[in-house]
Order: sequence, then structure tokens, then C-alpha cells
Amino acid sequence: MATRIYWFTAVAGYIIQTKCFSNLQTRENYEDAKDEKMHQGLMVVLSFMYFASWLLLPVISRLFDDREACKKRYSPAPLGFASSSSDLELQTFDEEPELVNDTAELMRNNDNKSEIGNKISFKYIAQLVTLSVLGFIPMLAYMMALSMSPGFDIALIQNTSVFEITSLLYGVCGLTKRRNVVTKFLIMMIALIGILIVSYTKATCDLLAGKLSINEKTGELNDPFLFDRLKSSLLCGLGALTIGPFAVLWHRWFNKRSKQVTMREQAGHLSIMGVICMVLLLPFFPTLAGTISSIYKDKSFWLVSMAALIFGTFPHVVSLLQVTRKTTPEYSTTINLGAIIFMGIADWICEPTQTTIVRWEVIGYIMLSVCCIMLSIAYYHKDKIGIHH
Repeated sequence: MATRIYWFTAVAGYIIQTKCFSNLQTRENYEDAKDEKMHQGLMVVLSFMYFASWLLLPVISRLFDDREACKKRYSPAPLGFASSSSDLELQTFDEEPELVNDTAELMRNNDNKSEIGNKISFKYIAQLVTLSVLGFIPMLAYMMALSMSPGFDIALIQNTSVFEITSLLYGVCGLTKRRNVVTKFLIMMIALIGILIVSYTKATCDLLAGKLSINEKTGELNDPFLFDRLKSSLLCGLGALTIGPFAVLWHRWFNKRSKQVTMREQAGHLSIMGVICMVLLLPFFPTLAGTISSIYKDKSFWLVSMAALIFGTFPHVVSLLQVTRKTTPEYSTTINLGAIIFMGIADWICEPTQTTIVRWEVIGYIMLSVCCIMLSIAYYHKDKIGIHH
């Protein structure tokens, strides 16, 4: 039950984050919003704030680790395996780390341990830098695309791209179970067809809602931001492809199924990666004097950005970590489908007077929702490492 709550929380966090970041980068928010440098500056500042928020993840993760530790400590023993008091004392004694009393042996092994530690630290730094670059690219593309297109369009293209690449690489790299492969493939194809129907009918819905108009002479749509939308979709879709290698390497390095990885450890990895990504953004700041001065006194900017981080980024990242820790890797791909579904619902709720729904769009959402539920059931599997739900 807890995993499903984390699933919905991850979806809701992504929607709130996307809505807030999209609102902050709309052209109407600032007097000099038509200035291209203003958009670039907002993109860099918001990306910096996003990665800076990762520094607080270790603090939040302690609450989850303490909660899981309490569950393990006070969970009843399975039937038929009740232990006596002497057995419990023996188990407690066995679980304590062994004390090495032989100082001579310690001194002989000090050099070997230091060499191994240096190798491990170098390998660890290389892993973090690799993951940081792979995570930096899609985030920057995501922010840049939000400055040129509506949030729904970006959520649609990004989550579709992430769903496709992660599903493919999980299967190729052996992170998924070889059960009912054909059935799962057919369900994924139907889901993609549903996404195609939704995206194709979106232009018709915008036309009926009055967001677009038709040129009577040429018969073409009058969309002054058409090329911006095409450019942002291409940029966001291609940038999101690096999420696939990121997800595979993350599971290989920091989310091994054979080890009881704590959330505090994974949050520590992410916090260091956030620092690396912030360092990558520092070269852009000398040219952002105008942007920083424009948003410095804007209270609404800081209010919305803090809401995006507190109610969007934090719940999304924390819940995503919990989902990937407690279930199979492929289960997390259904979050992308859920983000598309609930993003459409959020648009309909937030803009009821500017949203028009046609029959085929409803059919596309129904296809996508059914496939998301079927894949969630097929992928859902409790971890056998002893982590309680």
C-alpha cells in the first residue's frame, strides 16, 4: 500500500513542479520577458535551485530510515520460527560487528586497506560525475523547453521519451524479468498509441478552445510560437534520452538488489551529484546580472519557486527513491505514464474555460490509463530483501 502512495506522490510532485516552473517562465510574467537572455537566465537560476534542493535530501531521508528501522525492530517473528530468549540473545550477539584484537594483523592490513580505499574513492567519484552529467543534460533541456512551450507539451514529450528509453534499456541490460514479454510489449504499444492519439488531438482541442486560429487564405494554423514548440519538443525529447543510461547505472551501482541499501545512502549520493551539477552551472552566472536583479525583488517568483521545490521536487524525488528501492526497476516506468494522464487532468481542472475535450482524446486517455494499470500490476513485485511496505 505504501508503494502505491509513493507512486501517486511522485506523479503529483512532478505535476506541481512542472506547473510552477512553466508559470515562472511564461512570457507574460516579466516586462522584459521577450528578451532571450531573460529566458536563459531564468533557466539557469531555476536549474541551480533545483539541484540545490538535493542537498536537503539526506536530512529528509533519515525520517524514512528511522521509520523502517522501527518496523523491523518491532515486527513480529513469522509463525513457526519463534525464538526463545537465549536464541534472541545469541542473534543479538551475532549481529554485532566482530572486534579485531590482534593489533599486529591490523598494522599489516592498514596499507592494503588504504590502497583499496583510494581505488574505491576514485571509482566512486567517477561514478558520481558520470551520473551527474547524465542527469544534468535532461534537466537543462527540460528547463529550456519549459521557457518555449506549455507545461503539458513538455510533460508529454519528456515522459514518453523516458518511458521508451528506460523500458528498452531495462530489458536489454537484464534488469527486468523475462516473464510475459510479448504481453508486456503489446500493452506498451497500446499505451504509446494512446499517447499518440492524445498528442494528435491536442491541436484540435486547442483550436476549439480558441487558443489557435486558422488563416483563411492559406488554411494553416496561426501559431506564432509554432517553431518554438517544435524546437522545445525536439530538445526535451532528445535530452530526456540520457535518463535511460542514468537509470540503468543507478541500479547497477547504488540500488543493487542483493544489498539492503538505505535511503540515507542514496540521498547522500544525490546530494553530491547536486553539488556537481551546480558547479557545472557556475560558468553561466557572470552573464545573469540582469536576470538576478529582475527577480531579486519579485516576491511572487520566490513564492512560486519555493512551492515548486517544497511541494513538487521534494515529494517527487523522495517518492521516486522509495519506489525504486522497494520494487523492481521497471515498475518506476509506470510513473511516466501516470504523469501524462494526471497532467491532462490537472490542465482540465486548472483551466476549465480554456480546455476543450474531444471524443478521441478521451479514448486516448482511456487506453493510456488501462495500460498504465495493467503494467503496474504486471511490474509490481515486493522486494525480497526484507524491506517492509
